[in-house]
Amino acid sequence: MIRKSVMIIGATGGIGQSLVETFAKNKYDIVATYLNGDIEKIKMLCSGLGVKCTALKLDLKSPDNIKKCISDAFQEDYLDCAICNAGISKNEILLCDESEENIDELIDVNFKGIILCNKYLAKGFLRQKHGNIINISSIYGEYGGACECVYSACKAGIIGLTKSLSLELSPYNIRVNAIAPGFIETNMTKRFEDEKEKLIEKTPLNRLGKPEDVANTALFLASENASFITGEVIDVSGGVLRF
Repeated sequence: MIRKSVMIIGATGGIGQSLVETFAKNKYDIVATYLNGDIEKIKMLCSGLGVKCTALKLDLKSPDNIKKCISDAFQEDYLDCAICNAGISKNEILLCDESEENIDELIDVNFKGIILCNKYLAKGFLRQKHGNIINISSIYGEYGGACECVYSACKAGIIGLTKSLSLELSPYNIRVNAIAPGFIETNMTKRFEDEKEKLIEKTPLNRLGKPEDVANTALFLASENASFITGEVIDVSGGVLRF
């Protein structure tokens, strides 16, 4: 098997760890970014699966850090793929009650930060004349989420970014797609534990998603099996449109 490499932006959360494990099992070397998560766990996971892991600290609120981190990643290795998975959420709240501080942070991390990641990834892949960007959005970005207005707006923006950038980069053999997860069981979503049964009832497949459901979809999009797919958004939601 030919060794490939993937940059996973936001590698230490629930979905991020599953992305690392899934790609490592398929013999991808990993460039993993982190901010506050347990990066040593990611390194040990990669070591156990026999793949190289390069860890880079990344703060999506720092444009200079984003630029340097992605530049370092391309200098470290030839990247076949990059997955923009990092993001934050806040407690559910009516927009009229949301603080400007929270609004700014959500936009800086979940939207502006991801735009800048895409910008510098695009530059690196253009130099290679080959590459693959996968953005992690949300079904909230497609259908909206009550009391999640700013988060939903950011995730909708990622979909617009994905579709537009795919048109810019497709002449250069670079694909750009997005995944829109539904309710995935991670530490980030544990605050919805009291609503779990209701969420399952609303999901046609009668279960909540697992991080590996997202990771397996990303692996498909990164592969040659998806070589004619770009500018698309794939829902990984068990068939639910909105919660």
